[in-house]
Amino acid sequence: MPAASPLFALLSFPQIWLALPLAVAFAFCYAASRTEAPREILRRALRIIGALAFFMILIAVILFLAV
Repeated sequence: MPAASPLFALLSFPQIWLALPLAVAFAFCYAASRTEAPREILRRALRIIGALAFFMILIAVILFLAV
C-alpha cells in the first residue's frame, strides 16, 4: 500500500453503516430537546434520520467511487 493513500481508503464500504445507531440516537436526542410532545419528537426525529441517512449514503458512495 502506498504511503500517500488517504485514510478513508483503508476503510471498507460496509463500515459506514456502523454510524447508524449514532445517527438514530442523535436524531432522537435532538428532537426531544426541542419539544415535549411524543408525536412531535417522532416526526422531527424521523426527518433528521432521513437527512442523516441521505448524507451518509452520499458520503459512502463518494468514498466507494474514490477507492
